[in-house]
Amino acid sequence: MQRALRIALGLGMSLTMATAADNRPATKQAERGRELFLKSAKGTACGTCHAIAGVGNAVGPDLGRMASLVAPRGLVMAIQMTVTAYVQEVKGPDGTFPGIQKQKQGDEIEIWDLGQAPPALRTLKSRQVISMSANRSWKHPPASAGYTSQELADIIGFLKWAAVGGRKEVSVAEVEGLQ
Repeated sequence: MQRALRIALGLGMSLTMATAADNRPATKQAERGRELFLKSAKGTACGTCHAIAGVGNAVGPDLGRMASLVAPRGLVMAIQMTVTAYVQEVKGPDGTFPGIQKQKQGDEIEIWDLGQAPPALRTLKSRQVISMSANRSWKHPPASAGYTSQELADIIGFLKWAAVGGRKEVSVAEVEGLQ
């Protein structure tokens, strides 16, 4: 009985803390960045493959940890890189596709198929995966989006706000590496 009560109290406290964190007001920059994160007129939005602050899709790496540790210029470099270490060329029964392995359980492998928009989760038997090798063709979509420095600052402002509650405006100079 005491154990159940402790678990219930712990869950209640966790929910209270999560709600308190979710209720912190966003800065104007974070609001603009959130919009770009979720909807981009310049190509595939970040939220198509990444999740943070309860929005987006958890296909690619968690951006919260990265945003809490990396300076704005480093985040710009990650946004603009063309090739990522997580994406593999997967050769399967229907040909080759760019993919990110989600998990392997027993004889089944779950792989996010990045050749589809939005990415589709495929479940394959281990024997169906002929090979998985370094990505040679898939490109990180934001690399060719042509975001302005101000748009990048806004996206990073949202990531910093979502990750650590950052309220400091991210400047164009910071994303351009001038500060």
